[in-house]
Amino acid sequence: MRSLFFKIFAFFWLCTALIVGVFIATAERPTDDQIRAAIHRGLTPVIVSNGETLIRAYESGGCAALQTSDQSVDPGRVPLTLLDLSGRVLCDPRHRKFEVGAIPAQGTVDFRTIDRRRMGISGVLQGKTASYLAALELRTPADFPLGRGPILKRLLLAFIISGLVCALLARYLTRPITRLRTAAQKIAAGNLQARAGTNSIQHDEVGQLVKDFDHMAERLEVLIGAQQRLISDVSHELRSPLTRLKLALDLARGDSSHELMPTLDRIEREAERLTSLVGMLLTLSRLEAGESAPESAMVHIPDLLAEISADVEIEAQSRGCSVEIDRMQECWIEGNQELLRSAFENVVRNAIRYTEPGTFVRVSAKCEANDVRIVVQDRGPGVPESELDKVFKPFYRVDTSRERRTGGVGLGLAIAERAVKLHNGKISAGNLPGGGFQVEISLPMAVVTV
Repeated sequence: MRSLFFKIFAFFWLCTALIVGVFIATAERPTDDQIRAAIHRGLTPVIVSNGETLIRAYESGGCAALQTSDQSVDPGRVPLTLLDLSGRVLCDPRHRKFEVGAIPAQGTVDFRTIDRRRMGISGVLQGKTASYLAALELRTPADFPLGRGPILKRLLLAFIISGLVCALLARYLTRPITRLRTAAQKIAAGNLQARAGTNSIQHDEVGQLVKDFDHMAERLEVLIGAQQRLISDVSHELRSPLTRLKLALDLARGDSSHELMPTLDRIEREAERLTSLVGMLLTLSRLEAGESAPESAMVHIPDLLAEISADVEIEAQSRGCSVEIDRMQECWIEGNQELLRSAFENVVRNAIRYTEPGTFVRVSAKCEANDVRIVVQDRGPGVPESELDKVFKPFYRVDTSRERRTGGVGLGLAIAERAVKLHNGKISAGNLPGGGFQVEISLPMAVVTV
């Protein structure tokens, strides 16, 4: 039960249903005798009044007038039968007669079973020429059980209505939280313009939370945008002095003695490191800005990895290791070759930088159902499990790898991660069971038609 909507809905619905159910089940209900007595009290004046009307019609017009008047007096509800004091039905071709027994007092109605029929017999009704009785045959033995519907039906109706009300309440409470979650996911994916909706009609604590979240998102967008512009601007500004520094070094080599050459070589190496760092910063800045690949073409993965392996072989030999490429299937990717080269090369160079001397870096590529999976493994110290999710952040380096001999600045994997995401791929990192580190890249495979 992870859904907040379902938790709120189930809690309120259960509470409401229990309260309504207990109320209905424990409410004091009238007994059958009380209901029957109430019905009888309501029928008594109707029987007396309609009976007097029938008597006047009979005495003035006989049986014909009696039949007409009987149909016009409250038809379909209390059809009365006019009797004489002996119980004989007047104007009845069948000559029916009821054993009425004791005649009730005048102005009252006695409800009893007569000839196995439930009937209401009025007291003596005086006409101008004779005395009469009015009889009402009740329709059911239960005497019209009004208002006594089955309790299960009422419970079910209350359960359904309370469910609808609680569902609306739960939706009202969880809708802004759902918008918050959606906006947070978009921001985490890099869309800094995502908002939860500041035009929310809710003015309670949840509505204020939505507004505060949108304000925070706006500030994040401004700050991260300023940071990206700063990195880009500083990188551009550093290029010119670095170029002039290299020219000055070339001039200084021609005018310097042999003793100064080691110092000049050191300056040149540091300048090259700065130039490489500036280039990586510019690449990272372009990728984080969401720039699309300038060109898209079909890239043959085995050939690209073979070229990268040849390019980094000298660096691997200088560190006492080697690069091995497993036999690869014919896999193609549609994308920008230079960006993909940068991503793969940064991952391979990172593995070379940290693998132990005398070991090798293994590179493999496999074509799966819809993806191409590239795996780069080294035999280095690995990364603590608690920090695996940080290795793709810019300038991040594990504390134990901050030695100068590594030469890394923590941008290679960050650039690879941005480039892979730009191609709608996925990249992940993990430690190997026997020791070492692994980076896995998954990219959508292109279909090549011959």
